[in-house]
Amino acid sequence: MEADIIMMIAVCATVIVAIYQFARIVRTFAMHRTIREALLRGSVLTPELLARMDESAGPAKGGDDRTGLVLIAIALALVGFGILMNSQDNLRAMAGISLFPLFVGLVLFGRDRLNRRRGEPA
Repeated sequence: MEADIIMMIAVCATVIVAIYQFARIVRTFAMHRTIREALLRGSVLTPELLARMDESAGPAKGGDDRTGLVLIAIALALVGFGILMNSQDNLRAMAGISLFPLFVGLVLFGRDRLNRRRGEPA
């Protein structure tokens, strides 16, 4: 496995995480600005209204199963890529790399299923 492939995977993952975090920060900033403006204009902010605003800004319910399935799919894609490279060393390297998203995806998916069986919220 060449180092440039591993480096590109790491760079792509870092960029995706950075974009997600930036979007989360912008969304939180917009919500805080809205609350600040409402307070300055004299609007009454009830606890129910604040809770509703917080729910709409948060992640969608049931995200663990979707995230888990995406991570499992990424792991399988990495193994498939190793098979397509037609080399035992490359297959072994890609299978090793795929273990991290596979295990995290299995844990998230299993946690979601366990919580649904118990009747707990996601």
